[in-house]
Amino acid sequence: MKKLFMVFIFVLVLSVATACGSNGEDSSTEDTNASGETKSAEESESTENADDTGALLKNHVGIANTIRAEYTAVNDYISALDSEDIDAETLKEDAITAADEAISKLDSYELVEADQLTKQTVDTFQSAVKDIKAAFEAYKSAIESGNHDFKAAEDKIAAYTEKVAPVFEAAGLSSSADLATELQ
Repeated sequence: MKKLFMVFIFVLVLSVATACGSNGEDSSTEDTNASGETKSAEESESTENADDTGALLKNHVGIANTIRAEYTAVNDYISALDSEDIDAETLKEDAITAADEAISKLDSYELVEADQLTKQTVDTFQSAVKDIKAAFEAYKSAIESGNHDFKAAEDKIAAYTEKVAPVFEAAGLSSSADLATELQ
């Protein structure tokens, strides 16, 4: 009788374990599906709220590449002001022309891979591009007037960095958003 009772308990435990195991699998499948849907929703929300780091870098470098030659011409003129060996007048005309070209390029500048960026980041870059354009307008004005105070232009370039740096930090980029450094 004792053996029969033990077999009965063993079968009962096995039946309960099997029943619980199949309910557990169904529950875990439902949990997996539910959490899978939740993860998908979270991932798509995260994708909508996150910037593609490649797109951030391409835009930053693209802006720098767009104005590098013009910045160099302006910077050459500014450097020539301190040197007696260089004809600053020739460089002055080149710097004014370069500033005009930079302003024109920045007027029509289009962000690359803007669809990979959040609307807020696109707005930030567009505002930063306006700052750079204002910097070249300030350079041009100072050069034409013979005023050798370029602080307003330098402040506008620094404004670009101040606007874009938090976007880089939020994206986890270790690269610097310092445009002045990028232009060198």
